[in-house]
Amino acid sequence: MKNCKITIILIFASIFLSLAYTQSVDKAQMLLQYGLAQEAKIELINIVFGDYVETAKAKAYYLLGNIAFDENNVSVALDTWKELYTKFPNSNEAIVVKDRIIELTDVIGDIPKETIANAIAVSYLRNGDFWSKGKSDKFIIDSSWIPNLETAVKWYDKVILEYPNTAAARIAYKSKLQTIFGWEETGKYGEKFGIKDSFSYYIPQLIDTFSSFEKDYPNDPSLQAFRYQIAQLYWGARNWDKTREWLKIIIQKAGNGDSFYKDLAERRLLKVEY
Repeated sequence: MKNCKITIILIFASIFLSLAYTQSVDKAQMLLQYGLAQEAKIELINIVFGDYVETAKAKAYYLLGNIAFDENNVSVALDTWKELYTKFPNSNEAIVVKDRIIELTDVIGDIPKETIANAIAVSYLRNGDFWSKGKSDKFIIDSSWIPNLETAVKWYDKVILEYPNTAAARIAYKSKLQTIFGWEETGKYGEKFGIKDSFSYYIPQLIDTFSSFEKDYPNDPSLQAFRYQIAQLYWGARNWDKTREWLKIIIQKAGNGDSFYKDLAERRLLKVEY
């Protein structure tokens, strides 16, 4: 009977700790959502040093590294992730960090500032920095002859594929769509990219990307805006039937209520052809 009571107590204690951890992580993530990164870091550090299970601490280390990375504090981010991997090598977060740490360092394009204990070495470095203060810590990349649009799309697709149903994938979809819309460089010999360069070549890719985006995020508030942009592209190409088709989709998706894009689509339908 006594052993039964102990077991019940342990079960309730485990449930309590699990709930406390979930609440702390949720609180930290909400703090981040509202731009309170410092407060979020304090909440996560409390998990690291608190009486929590290993899965909780691994998650806290991972999020702390993410925050540091977002703040361009690369050396702190890498140190945090290394500590995560050392202490909790079997955690899901450690596996992610192990696979991504070198790649993320490459993407940031900075030389991390190492912590140097030797004071004399530091003084030598400062002397060198004094005479080379015009140098840059940023790497310069000559992108001439590189297919800009296709290269950008490759990285957006990588996010969509490897991090499905996340905020990162949502942003990647939007960035990919905007990239395919294209742009035109300024100047007499400025290049054109995406649909601005070739409507017929890129419009199928745009429609496929939008369809996938709509399927994965059916309630995203930007869908109507993208639909109208697509309608405008067909309008600019003088494809009146496709223009009307997309405008009617906007109206149908809006339902019975009134909205900016529904009103805009209805007004455009009154005069589609030139």
